[in-house]
Amino acid sequence: MFCQNCGEKLESKDQKFCASCGSVTSITPGAPQAPQLRAEENQVSSPVKSVPVYESKSIKVGGPGPHSKKCFAFAIVSLALAGVGFAFGATNFMRFLMPYYYYPYYSFGFIGLIVGVILNITGLIFGILSRTNCSKARKFEPVNTLEKVGSVFAVFGIVINSIPVVVVLVMLIIMLIGLVMSFPFYYL
Repeated sequence: MFCQNCGEKLESKDQKFCASCGSVTSITPGAPQAPQLRAEENQVSSPVKSVPVYESKSIKVGGPGPHSKKCFAFAIVSLALAGVGFAFGATNFMRFLMPYYYYPYYSFGFIGLIVGVILNITGLIFGILSRTNCSKARKFEPVNTLEKVGSVFAVFGIVINSIPVVVVLVMLIIMLIGLVMSFPFYYL
């Protein structure tokens, strides 16, 4: 038998008062009694507090999309142009600085240096286009390895293509300063 007020088990059938809450028990002899719980006990208290639900990003499923493919392709073109530009420009540049027997003779001369710089500038543009497509791929396409590899190759392409361009620009500035310094100002 149980108390109808608090649900505590009663010790005997003829008990008039509940030992736990002190309420009067209304026990009818011979009738089975189910425990009745108070209203606050009916509600289960949860240790978890309510947490606001935020809208989550949808998970994109599928393979590499067009932006990922462009990212990778432009990065490969950037690296290829860096290699060809280096072959043209650096070899001719080193021939100017070192004796002829270190580097094979190419008949390109100064034109080879200019072609190399133009190839490096083009490779730099392709590296930047690759990075632009990588950011679009991250935004609109599912996460894929092609985009990640293209992104890394694009950074290498940008760095490798930037070095010869910067070196040639510094050389031109030094040559321009030397030309200005050697100009006789007494003719003015």
